[in-house]
Amino acid sequence: MPNWGVRIMLAKWGRYARSGGPMGYPNMATMERARIGRGGGRDDAPMPIDIAFIDGIICEAPEKYKKVLIIYYSQTGGEDEKAFRADMDLSEFKDIRGKAESYVAINM
Repeated sequence: MPNWGVRIMLAKWGRYARSGGPMGYPNMATMERARIGRGGGRDDAPMPIDIAFIDGIICEAPEKYKKVLIIYYSQTGGEDEKAFRADMDLSEFKDIRGKAESYVAINM
């Protein structure tokens, strides 16, 4: 049975990882970027606590789980493409994803 709360937290973690930093900061206006250079967002902003908590659990996860969670939640594409990237067949990928989500839920 899926734990929707864990999946929502993992999706939020994946969006943060995919964005390369803090979410929600507006991009710098074009004129300002031209005037002072590359920018937008703050590089020194701390990682939100809830995302840092999930990140810590994923960092301590077994390699197989970590690989699947990173590919599934922080990369784009269909589930079959993600399974290919993980060098697994689709059923194995789904099975490990379920176990990895359970691992995160147990360690929360």
